[in-house]
Amino acid sequence: MTTSSNLEAYTASLPIDLPKTFVDAIQVARALGIPYIWIDSLCIVQDSPEDWKHEASRMAQVYANASTGPKST
Repeated sequence: MTTSSNLEAYTASLPIDLPKTFVDAIQVARALGIPYIWIDSLCIVQDSPEDWKHEASRMAQVYANASTGPKST
C-alpha cells in the first residue's frame, strides 16, 4: 500500500513482498505485453485525501481506457 511515508521509495521500486494477487496481475500483464497496470492501493497515496480526490476523479477514464480488467476479491 502506498502512503506518504513510502511514496519516494515506491517511486524507485516496488517492494519484493507484494501480495500474490498483485504479483500474479503484474505477471499476466507482462505476458500479454501490457506495459502498465493500475492497482489502486499502489497508484493512489492511501493516506492523502488530496491524492484520493485527484485520482478518484480520473478512475472512470482509467478503467474506460483499460485493455482488460482483472479483479481481485
